[in-house]
Amino acid sequence: MKLIAVIKKEYREIVKKKSFIISTILTPLIMAAFMFLPVLLMKMGKGEKTIRVADYSGFIYEKMLVNEKATQSEKTAPAKRKADMKGDVFDNDNGAEASKLKFAKIDTAGHSPAELIERNIQAIRAKEIDGFLLIPSTIQKDRKLFYYSGNISDFDTNKYIQAVVRTVVSRQILIAKQINPEIVDEATRDIEFETIKVKKEGTSKSSAGIEYMMSLFMLAILFSILMGYGQLIMRGVLEEKSSRIIEVLISSTDTQHIFYGKIIGIGLAGLTQVAIWFLFALAMMGKFSLGLSSGIMNFLTLEIGIYFVIFFLLGFFMYAILFSIVGAAVNTDQEAQQFAAPISYLLIIPFVMGIMVTQSPNSSVALISSFIPLFTPTLMFMRITVSPPPLAQILSAISLSLLFIAFLAWLGAKIFRVGILMYGKKPSLGEILRWLRYK
Repeated sequence: MKLIAVIKKEYREIVKKKSFIISTILTPLIMAAFMFLPVLLMKMGKGEKTIRVADYSGFIYEKMLVNEKATQSEKTAPAKRKADMKGDVFDNDNGAEASKLKFAKIDTAGHSPAELIERNIQAIRAKEIDGFLLIPSTIQKDRKLFYYSGNISDFDTNKYIQAVVRTVVSRQILIAKQINPEIVDEATRDIEFETIKVKKEGTSKSSAGIEYMMSLFMLAILFSILMGYGQLIMRGVLEEKSSRIIEVLISSTDTQHIFYGKIIGIGLAGLTQVAIWFLFALAMMGKFSLGLSSGIMNFLTLEIGIYFVIFFLLGFFMYAILFSIVGAAVNTDQEAQQFAAPISYLLIIPFVMGIMVTQSPNSSVALISSFIPLFTPTLMFMRITVSPPPLAQILSAISLSLLFIAFLAWLGAKIFRVGILMYGKKPSLGEILRWLRYK
């Protein structure tokens, strides 16, 4: 009964705080903003770009215009051509390329490449243009382009230019070999790439980008609550120890009740928060789904929700025990941060590895790492969201984690019993290990 009383006390203290309500609302919003906002801003923030083209091949630029017109007519968005002092200009409004590109041909007659490069580099520095594309006369032989810009990290623009020029060069080579232009058009036509997710219950159309971002989003949520509640337990134990409140609690119950009661009570508070998120996700997936894309709807399944709860509980108890040990063993917040740093790294490492797991969920590195108990809650969950492993692997990882939690609970109870009443100097690791032998 005393254990239940401690559990109730810890649970009520957490859920009645305003910070619990605020974190319940803000945590998924902040994580979503962290994951999705940069992508949205990158797409929305792309404006017009003016790129000058020096075409020494004599045919690329004009063919680029023809290719662009053909592409845009297929997309019911015809290219617009203009003429100005700098030469022919056309706008790119391609749906696959968010930015609007304006290519302007410059006269190469009587000008060496080095001269044009120097002149246009100065124009880029003066912000007169955004880029300069140099197409050498040996483009068919060397397959080399030179693109100068103040910003070379715009991968969409780079990829678009490469794709258009590659198509033009391929068409030119085929036509030069007297192949029917209609056959050339058919051979160089764009390919639509559609991804279909294969699951045990069937198949469904899904976007690779949405799958990737949602997997990272769920991983970020899991990481944040494990880290947050672990730090909460550590600071709570340290605060009660520093204020001597723990001595009053020990006078009415034993240290094991306090130790397990704190962990279980705060764990139930965390589970309550997860349950609120889970119910909210179910509501969004109902008929009032706010127009969520099919990719997100297919990702947020009941199975994913259940596994999230399971691995949250496994991860919580592992790291809660470790953080509570730190709180009981040290005397100041500074000492706590020093001891807690290695534990935090044990959470950060699988979080970083999770990005790799999304690419190769069944690789030997991902497989072995997901069976390391301290890594299991994040890495095994990531494997499940990307490409569910065999049920035997999941159950084996869960079983290993439960055994490890039982060991940590035994270890933590012994250290907590001694450390919670130890005051004064900072304990060394050897001294903490000696506490295990005390009876």
